[in-house]
Amino acid sequence: MKYPGYHAEVLDALKALGKPSFGHHMARDRGSAMKYVGIRVPALRRRVREGFTFLKREPEEVLDVWDDLWMGSEWGDVLFAAEEYYRPLVRRQVLPIYWPVMRHWIDRVDNWAHSDVLSWTYSRLLEADPGTVMSQLRRWNTDDDLWRKRVSIVSLIHYTGKNAVFLPADVVLPMVDRCAEDTRPPMQKAVGWVLREMWRAYPAEIRAYLEANAGRLARSAYTRAIERMEPGDREEMRALQARARD
Repeated sequence: MKYPGYHAEVLDALKALGKPSFGHHMARDRGSAMKYVGIRVPALRRRVREGFTFLKREPEEVLDVWDDLWMGSEWGDVLFAAEEYYRPLVRRQVLPIYWPVMRHWIDRVDNWAHSDVLSWTYSRLLEADPGTVMSQLRRWNTDDDLWRKRVSIVSLIHYTGKNAVFLPADVVLPMVDRCAEDTRPPMQKAVGWVLREMWRAYPAEIRAYLEANAGRLARSAYTRAIERMEPGDREEMRALQARARD
């Protein structure tokens, strides 16, 4: 690492608020090879907001430090700290320096939690520079690596809620469709989640897709995709999938 002193500063601050037994549970729950200090998200966010000494540097230098920590730390909580630092920043303004560096952060992801927080950031970078970021997401969309492929579709949504959808259905659906028959559980959860969130903005298009692909989608993905529909519509869609899978 280029900045071992800064890594020690961040890690020691997080360890002071962590619980080792919870850290072991986090690693097992996520199937992650990384170590975890066992700090909960609210405490992590508060500590990151308090700051670290290197945050007084210029933005390019701060990013260089976080990049070194993300790519070199064996502690998953340090990666989460980097994400929490940039979360409020990318909400307000995306700097051109972010994507060339952060696009490599996917190389360290080995679990759904880091995949999700990184996808949240990528969604903001995508909205700011769709041409550049989308071309990379489309390449990851055809990758066999689970986390690259998962990030390629989860990054198409701003997490959840009424403002989560910012892309048209005809952009999102082909990318989701390329993942539809990937049977790995984290992939199927992602497929269902993206379809569910897209349904908020494009109910007719998403329902038509679900009806046409009821036999292809895993039950877990299909169930998640329809969970925000009205009860009667959900029953109708479940019956449709049952017939399609007979």
